[in-house]
Amino acid sequence: MKLLIIRAENGEIKDKQVTEGEFNAVLKNVVIKALELWDPSKSDLITVKHKQEIMVKLPITREQYEIYAQFNLRRKGDSAFFEIPVYLISFENQWIDDNIMDSKVFIVSPYIDEYVSEKIVELAKNITSQEEVEEEIEEE
Repeated sequence: MKLLIIRAENGEIKDKQVTEGEFNAVLKNVVIKALELWDPSKSDLITVKHKQEIMVKLPITREQYEIYAQFNLRRKGDSAFFEIPVYLISFENQWIDDNIMDSKVFIVSPYIDEYVSEKIVELAKNITSQEEVEEEIEEE
């Protein structure tokens, strides 16, 4: 299986790789790499799995349909939606009230195509961006 591995720090992408391998084995290797970079005196080491919804405009090709259908593909109006598993490994973070600010993370997900890859890159930048947490705090 092709996998996407992203390393993001402070709103910037430091590394982006597409690799072949068994998902769990690759994920565990990335967690080990994060463990080596983690400073226990500064932050928590957190690994979280969630489903990331991806939206694509219709029409899509037969090849796209076959790939996206593996990830709970559904249609709504002139768009299609599907969910991919995304693992966030945060190795430098801080708590601000009830919010956590991740400043250094790895993200591991299946590699679907370049469009989905760019959406995951955006996610990585947003997660590690200081602006996002400041906006959340201002809203409260």
